Amino acid sequence: MQSLWLLIPLFLFLLLILPFIFEARVSYNFYKNFGTLSLKLWFIKLTVITFKVKGKKLIVRTKNNAKQIEISLVGPEIKLLEQFSVQIKDKIKVKKLEFHSRIGTGDAFHSAMLSSLISILISMLWGYIKNEKDTALIDVVNHTEYKEKVFQISLLGRVSISIFDTLYSFIMASIIVKKSDSRKGYVSVKN
Repeated sequence: MQSLWLLIPLFLFLLLILPFIFEARVSYNFYKNFGTLSLKLWFIKLTVITFKVKGKKLIVRTKNNAKQIEISLVGPEIKLLEQFSVQIKDKIKVKKLEFHSRIGTGDAFHSAMLSSLISILISMLWGYIKNEKDTALIDVVNHTEYKEKVFQISLLGRVSISIFDTLYSFIMASIIVKKSDSRKGYVSVKN
């Protein structure tokens, strides 16, 4: 009977250590100022939100309810997010990256040039990521619209990370931000 109770701490330990595979899809249309974000854990859809940019704010709306949330892109919360991204960057394992684009200016020549330029820039970025994270499968799909004006990009990313690494990175980011905020209040006086 005792051995069955030991399975519970073992399960919790494995839950902390084993990596979770997340899939995020981001799509944004620059002409309509409208984007969507979908987040999955394995095959379970966690959330789908729509967003648009208005000045220095991000207006987010969930699919389930029509509640609208405004997120400021400047402020003290952004410091924590920046530090968290620095801490978690090396702990994330990139499994798959895809970039899709539909680009058109109404003129065939300019559409082809712009589409090729963006394809080259994204390929250079993917090459850098491939050198840093060699486990990634990377794909670029570029569609050129010759007769209509459209500028739409979509990004699919599949990453894996353990809960322990996420919690550790968040705690370290919180400590660093609190230390930097406390040092700003310190004034040295020289005699």
